[in-house]
Amino acid sequence: MTDARPTVTVVGLGRANSPADSATIRLRCQAERPTVADAVADANAAVRLVRAAVAEHGIEADRSTTSGVEIRAVERHDKGVSTTVGYAAEHRLIIEVAHLHRLGEVLTAAIAAAGDAARLDGVVLAVADGAELSDRARDHAWADAVRSATQLAEHAGLRLGSVLRIDETPDCEIGTRQLRAAAAMPVEPGGVEASVRITVAWELV
Repeated sequence: MTDARPTVTVVGLGRANSPADSATIRLRCQAERPTVADAVADANAAVRLVRAAVAEHGIEADRSTTSGVEIRAVERHDKGVSTTVGYAAEHRLIIEVAHLHRLGEVLTAAIAAAGDAARLDGVVLAVADGAELSDRARDHAWADAVRSATQLAEHAGLRLGSVLRIDETPDCEIGTRQLRAAAAMPVEPGGVEASVRITVAWELV
């Protein structure tokens, strides 16, 4: 019986960056009032003001959508006793900004329109062609794996033979960059990074 041929297994990591070309604003309009009806009415009023404000900056109605609505009781705790003192209504919005150069003005207008009802959850940057960015990251991951495996093979006095296995980590994806800023602060968008991790096994000859 002959001995099994030697193999080498390595992990390749690859990253690729691209300037962001779009953004999503995640904003909540919140109101706390004595009754449910008043809380809902005021939160909805703030939402209408936000939508009207961003529309003036080129954001169409289908780019300013509701992502969730929540109503909860506001309770006061005193000596182990809970008392409902009012109700809070929260209306969550997603505002898509296709033209990144307008992000600052849209963000400022949205928060100014909502006033004290505004709660900014963040701004997420993205790229339109995510597949191309992932492809570049995957190319870098492959080059990294080949480089590492070749070095190990040379140390063993051998060469790389056939590829026996290639696995890509399932959860590798494009990472969006999230910004958090006050409305009065200038927004300076950066880039978006894709990260890919692969495991490759070669036969050594």
